[in-house]
Amino acid sequence: MIAVQPLDQTPMASLSTRRQFPRQLFNDLPRSEYLNFLELLHLATHADRVEHLRHLLIRFQHCFAFTCAMGGLVRFGPNHTFLEFTQIVNAGYSDEWVKLYCHHGLAERDPILKTTLRAPGTYHWRAIYQSLSSEQDWSFIAVAQGFGLHDGITMGSADQADGLIAFCAFATDREFDATRVIPLAQYLGHFMLQALRRMTPPVTPPGHRSTQNLSPRELTVLIWMTRGKTNLEIGWILGVRERTIRFHVERIFAKLDVTSRSQAVAVALEEGLPDLRCNAPVPLKTC
Repeated sequence: MIAVQPLDQTPMASLSTRRQFPRQLFNDLPRSEYLNFLELLHLATHADRVEHLRHLLIRFQHCFAFTCAMGGLVRFGPNHTFLEFTQIVNAGYSDEWVKLYCHHGLAERDPILKTTLRAPGTYHWRAIYQSLSSEQDWSFIAVAQGFGLHDGITMGSADQADGLIAFCAFATDREFDATRVIPLAQYLGHFMLQALRRMTPPVTPPGHRSTQNLSPRELTVLIWMTRGKTNLEIGWILGVRERTIRFHVERIFAKLDVTSRSQAVAVALEEGLPDLRCNAPVPLKTC
Protein backbone atom coordinates (compact mmCIF):
# COMPACT_ATOMS: atom_id res chain seq x y z
CA MET A 1 0.00 0.00 0.00
CA ILE A 2 1.18 3.53 -0.64
CA ALA A 3 0.07 6.72 1.01
CA VAL A 4 -0.27 9.59 -1.42
CA GLN A 5 0.65 13.10 -0.40
CA PRO A 6 -1.96 15.82 -0.96
CA LEU A 7 -1.74 17.70 -4.24
CA ASP A 8 -0.48 21.27 -4.36
CA GLN A 9 -3.34 23.26 -2.85
CA THR A 10 -2.74 26.39 -4.91
CA PRO A 11 -6.18 27.86 -5.76
CA MET A 12 -7.41 26.69 -9.14
CA ALA A 13 -7.66 30.31 -10.27
CA SER A 14 -3.87 30.71 -10.03
CA LEU A 15 -3.20 29.72 -13.61
CA SER A 16 0.23 31.32 -13.54
CA THR A 17 1.54 28.61 -11.18
CA ARG A 18 3.99 26.45 -13.12
CA ARG A 19 3.80 22.69 -12.71
CA GLN A 20 6.86 20.59 -13.46
CA PHE A 21 6.34 18.06 -16.22
CA PRO A 22 6.69 14.55 -14.70
CA ARG A 23 8.81 13.09 -17.52
CA GLN A 24 9.71 10.00 -15.51
CA LEU A 25 6.03 9.14 -15.26
CA PHE A 26 5.79 8.57 -19.02
CA ASN A 27 9.17 7.05 -19.83
CA ASP A 28 8.04 3.43 -19.56
CA LEU A 29 4.35 3.87 -20.35
CA PRO A 30 3.08 1.41 -23.02
CA ARG A 31 1.81 3.07 -26.19
CA SER A 32 -1.82 2.03 -25.56
CA GLU A 33 -1.79 3.59 -22.08
CA TYR A 34 -0.04 6.66 -23.42
CA LEU A 35 -2.84 7.18 -25.96
CA ASN A 36 -5.48 6.61 -23.27
CA PHE A 37 -3.78 9.20 -21.09
CA LEU A 38 -3.71 11.76 -23.92
CA GLU A 39 -7.40 11.13 -24.62
CA LEU A 40 -8.29 11.67 -20.95
CA LEU A 41 -6.21 14.84 -20.86
CA HIS A 42 -7.99 16.10 -23.99
CA LEU A 43 -11.43 15.30 -22.53
CA ALA A 44 -10.60 16.99 -19.22
CA THR A 45 -9.28 20.10 -20.94
CA HIS A 46 -12.43 20.60 -22.99
CA ALA A 47 -15.15 19.40 -20.59
CA ASP A 48 -17.56 22.05 -19.34
CA ARG A 49 -20.94 20.31 -19.37
CA VAL A 50 -22.43 17.55 -17.22
CA GLU A 51 -22.52 15.15 -20.18
CA HIS A 52 -18.85 15.89 -20.96
CA LEU A 53 -17.86 15.18 -17.37
CA ARG A 54 -19.79 11.93 -17.22
CA HIS A 55 -18.05 10.77 -20.40
CA LEU A 56 -14.68 11.76 -18.88
CA LEU A 57 -15.41 9.82 -15.67
CA ILE A 58 -16.53 6.75 -17.63
CA ARG A 59 -13.42 6.81 -19.86
CA PHE A 60 -11.12 7.14 -16.82
CA GLN A 61 -13.02 4.31 -15.15
CA HIS A 62 -12.56 2.02 -18.16
CA CYS A 63 -8.91 2.95 -18.76
CA PHE A 64 -7.90 2.04 -15.22
CA ALA A 65 -10.32 -0.86 -14.63
CA PHE A 66 -12.53 0.78 -12.01
CA THR A 67 -16.17 -0.29 -11.73
CA CYS A 68 -17.83 3.06 -10.98
CA ALA A 69 -17.06 6.75 -10.71
CA MET A 70 -18.51 9.93 -9.27
CA GLY A 71 -17.56 13.59 -9.33
CA GLY A 72 -19.00 16.81 -8.02
CA LEU A 73 -18.75 19.79 -5.73
CA VAL A 74 -18.97 19.74 -1.92
CA ARG A 75 -19.64 22.78 0.23
CA PHE A 76 -17.50 22.70 3.36
CA GLY A 77 -18.03 24.46 6.66
CA PRO A 78 -15.88 25.54 9.61
CA ASN A 79 -12.79 23.35 10.12
CA HIS A 80 -13.43 21.88 6.66
CA THR A 81 -16.41 19.81 7.78
CA PHE A 82 -18.96 18.48 5.29
CA LEU A 83 -22.03 20.65 4.73
CA GLU A 84 -23.68 19.47 1.52
CA PHE A 85 -23.23 18.37 -2.08
CA THR A 86 -24.02 21.18 -4.50
CA GLN A 87 -23.55 19.05 -7.63
CA ILE A 88 -23.10 15.36 -8.36
CA VAL A 89 -22.24 13.52 -11.59
CA ASN A 90 -22.74 9.79 -11.14
CA ALA A 91 -21.15 7.26 -13.49
CA GLY A 92 -21.93 3.78 -12.23
CA TYR A 93 -22.61 3.97 -8.49
CA SER A 94 -25.94 2.30 -7.67
CA ASP A 95 -28.98 4.51 -7.03
CA GLU A 96 -29.35 2.95 -3.59
CA TRP A 97 -25.76 3.83 -2.63
CA VAL A 98 -26.12 7.41 -3.93
CA LYS A 99 -29.29 7.83 -1.86
CA LEU A 100 -27.66 6.49 1.31
CA TYR A 101 -24.43 8.40 0.74
CA CYS A 102 -25.79 11.78 -0.32
CA HIS A 103 -29.06 11.98 1.60
CA HIS A 104 -28.87 9.74 4.66
CA GLY A 105 -25.69 10.83 6.38
CA LEU A 106 -23.12 8.36 5.01
CA ALA A 107 -21.08 11.15 3.40
CA GLU A 108 -20.54 12.73 6.81
CA ARG A 109 -19.15 9.40 8.10
CA ASP A 110 -16.91 8.65 5.11
CA PRO A 111 -13.28 8.64 6.35
CA ILE A 112 -11.99 9.21 2.81
CA LEU A 113 -14.18 12.26 2.25
CA LYS A 114 -13.30 13.62 5.71
CA THR A 115 -9.61 13.25 4.88
CA THR A 116 -10.11 14.96 1.51
CA LEU A 117 -11.97 17.85 3.13
CA ARG A 118 -9.22 18.36 5.71
CA ALA A 119 -6.35 18.20 3.21
CA PRO A 120 -7.51 18.10 -0.43
CA GLY A 121 -5.35 15.80 -2.51
CA THR A 122 -5.25 12.33 -4.06
CA TYR A 123 -5.86 9.40 -1.72
CA HIS A 124 -5.73 5.63 -2.02
CA TRP A 125 -8.60 4.20 0.02
CA ARG A 126 -6.74 1.19 1.40
CA ALA A 127 -3.85 3.38 2.54
CA ILE A 128 -6.34 5.47 4.53
CA TYR A 129 -8.10 2.36 5.88
CA GLN A 130 -4.83 1.17 7.43
CA SER A 131 -4.77 4.22 9.70
CA LEU A 132 -8.36 3.88 10.94
CA SER A 133 -9.34 2.56 14.33
CA SER A 134 -12.80 3.86 15.24
CA GLU A 135 -15.84 1.61 15.15
CA GLN A 136 -17.75 4.24 13.13
CA ASP A 137 -15.08 4.27 10.40
CA TRP A 138 -15.04 0.49 10.10
CA SER A 139 -18.83 0.40 10.12
CA PHE A 140 -18.82 2.74 7.12
CA ILE A 141 -16.26 0.57 5.32
CA ALA A 142 -18.39 -2.53 5.91
CA VAL A 143 -21.44 -0.82 4.40
CA ALA A 144 -19.41 0.39 1.39
CA GLN A 145 -17.98 -3.07 0.77
CA GLY A 146 -21.51 -4.45 0.87
CA PHE A 147 -22.10 -2.36 -2.26
CA GLY A 148 -18.94 -3.71 -3.92
CA LEU A 149 -16.82 -0.66 -3.07
CA HIS A 150 -13.68 -2.42 -1.81
CA ASP A 151 -10.90 -0.13 -3.01
CA GLY A 152 -10.43 3.05 -4.99
CA ILE A 153 -9.05 6.57 -5.14
CA THR A 154 -10.50 9.97 -4.31
CA MET A 155 -9.13 13.27 -5.61
CA GLY A 156 -10.08 16.70 -4.33
CA SER A 157 -9.15 20.35 -4.67
CA ALA A 158 -10.41 23.25 -2.53
CA ASP A 159 -11.10 26.87 -3.35
CA GLN A 160 -11.31 28.97 -0.19
CA ALA A 161 -13.00 31.79 -2.10
CA ASP A 162 -16.24 29.89 -2.73
CA GLY A 163 -16.05 27.33 0.07
CA LEU A 164 -16.32 24.44 -2.39
CA ILE A 165 -14.22 21.34 -2.93
CA ALA A 166 -14.23 19.70 -6.34
CA PHE A 167 -13.83 15.94 -6.02
CA CYS A 168 -13.94 12.75 -8.02
CA ALA A 169 -13.91 9.19 -6.73
CA PHE A 170 -13.27 5.91 -8.55
CA ALA A 171 -14.14 2.57 -6.96
CA THR A 172 -13.50 -1.09 -7.69
CA ASP A 173 -14.69 -4.37 -6.22
CA ARG A 174 -11.11 -5.65 -5.90
CA GLU A 175 -7.60 -4.37 -5.25
CA PHE A 176 -5.89 -2.50 -8.08
CA ASP A 177 -2.31 -1.66 -9.02
CA ALA A 178 -2.02 1.51 -6.95
CA THR A 179 1.69 1.95 -7.66
CA ARG A 180 0.97 2.27 -11.40
CA VAL A 181 -2.43 4.01 -11.36
CA ILE A 182 -2.15 6.65 -8.64
CA PRO A 183 0.76 8.71 -10.09
CA LEU A 184 -1.10 8.92 -13.41
CA ALA A 185 -4.37 9.75 -11.67
CA GLN A 186 -2.64 12.38 -9.55
CA TYR A 187 -1.37 14.19 -12.65
CA LEU A 188 -4.69 13.89 -14.49
CA GLY A 189 -6.61 14.86 -11.37
CA HIS A 190 -5.49 18.48 -11.62
CA PHE A 191 -7.21 18.82 -15.01
CA MET A 192 -10.26 16.74 -14.07
CA LEU A 193 -10.92 18.85 -10.98
CA GLN A 194 -10.58 22.02 -13.05
CA ALA A 195 -13.22 20.57 -15.38
CA LEU A 196 -15.53 19.96 -12.42
CA ARG A 197 -15.17 23.60 -11.43
CA ARG A 198 -16.22 24.65 -14.92
CA MET A 199 -19.34 22.53 -14.63
CA THR A 200 -22.51 24.27 -15.73
CA PRO A 201 -26.00 22.85 -16.27
CA PRO A 202 -26.48 21.71 -19.87
CA VAL A 203 -28.60 23.75 -22.23
CA THR A 204 -31.69 21.58 -22.51
CA PRO A 205 -33.94 21.48 -25.58
CA PRO A 206 -37.71 21.86 -25.13
CA GLY A 207 -39.27 18.73 -23.68
CA HIS A 208 -35.97 17.48 -22.21
CA ARG A 209 -36.06 16.61 -18.52
CA SER A 210 -34.89 19.61 -16.53
CA THR A 211 -35.60 21.19 -13.16
CA GLN A 212 -36.07 24.43 -15.11
CA ASN A 213 -39.48 23.07 -16.13
CA LEU A 214 -40.67 22.79 -12.51
CA SER A 215 -42.96 25.27 -10.80
CA PRO A 216 -41.72 27.02 -7.63
CA ARG A 217 -43.84 24.63 -5.54
CA GLU A 218 -42.46 21.55 -7.29
CA LEU A 219 -38.91 22.87 -6.98
CA THR A 220 -39.36 23.34 -3.23
CA VAL A 221 -40.62 19.77 -2.84
CA LEU A 222 -37.73 18.45 -4.94
CA ILE A 223 -35.20 20.29 -2.77
CA TRP A 224 -36.60 18.55 0.30
CA MET A 225 -36.49 15.23 -1.59
CA THR A 226 -32.76 15.73 -2.15
CA ARG A 227 -32.45 16.06 1.63
CA GLY A 228 -33.89 12.55 1.99
CA LYS A 229 -37.30 13.64 3.31
CA THR A 230 -40.39 11.45 2.79
CA ASN A 231 -43.70 12.79 1.47
CA LEU A 232 -45.08 12.79 5.01
CA GLU A 233 -42.06 14.69 6.36
CA ILE A 234 -42.22 17.26 3.55
CA GLY A 235 -45.91 17.73 4.33
CA TRP A 236 -45.10 18.41 7.98
CA ILE A 237 -42.36 20.88 7.03
CA LEU A 238 -44.54 22.79 4.57
CA GLY A 239 -47.77 22.54 6.54
CA VAL A 240 -49.81 20.61 3.97
CA ARG A 241 -51.33 17.17 3.66
CA GLU A 242 -49.29 14.21 2.46
CA ARG A 243 -51.61 13.74 -0.53
CA THR A 244 -50.73 17.27 -1.70
CA ILE A 245 -47.05 16.37 -1.64
CA ARG A 246 -47.81 13.12 -3.52
CA PHE A 247 -49.49 15.20 -6.22
CA HIS A 248 -46.43 17.44 -6.56
CA VAL A 249 -44.08 14.43 -6.61
CA GLU A 250 -46.12 12.86 -9.43
CA ARG A 251 -45.86 16.12 -11.38
CA ILE A 252 -42.10 16.21 -10.75
CA PHE A 253 -41.74 12.63 -12.06
CA ALA A 254 -43.72 13.50 -15.19
CA LYS A 255 -41.78 16.70 -15.95
CA LEU A 256 -38.38 15.08 -15.32
CA ASP A 257 -39.38 11.91 -17.20
CA VAL A 258 -38.35 9.66 -14.29
CA THR A 259 -40.05 6.84 -12.42
CA SER A 260 -38.43 6.94 -8.97
CA ARG A 261 -37.37 9.38 -6.27
CA SER A 262 -33.72 8.38 -6.67
CA GLN A 263 -33.84 9.22 -10.39
CA ALA A 264 -35.46 12.59 -9.67
CA VAL A 265 -32.83 13.34 -7.04
CA ALA A 266 -30.06 12.35 -9.48
CA VAL A 267 -31.38 14.83 -12.07
CA ALA A 268 -31.59 17.53 -9.39
CA LEU A 269 -28.05 16.96 -8.18
CA GLU A 270 -26.65 16.98 -11.71
CA GLU A 271 -28.26 20.32 -12.53
CA GLY A 272 -27.75 21.89 -9.12
CA LEU A 273 -30.49 23.35 -6.95
CA PRO A 274 -30.70 26.62 -5.01
CA ASP A 275 -30.14 26.52 -1.27
CA LEU A 276 -33.41 26.46 0.66
CA ARG A 277 -32.46 29.70 2.38
CA CYS A 278 -31.90 31.36 -1.00
CA ASN A 279 -35.05 29.80 -2.46
CA ALA A 280 -37.09 31.05 0.53
CA PRO A 281 -39.96 28.62 -0.04
CA VAL A 282 -43.38 29.70 1.12
CA PRO A 283 -45.43 26.98 2.88
CA LEU A 284 -47.69 25.29 0.37
CA LYS A 285 -51.44 25.33 0.75
CA THR A 286 -53.64 22.33 0.18
CA CYS A 287 -54.99 22.15 -3.34
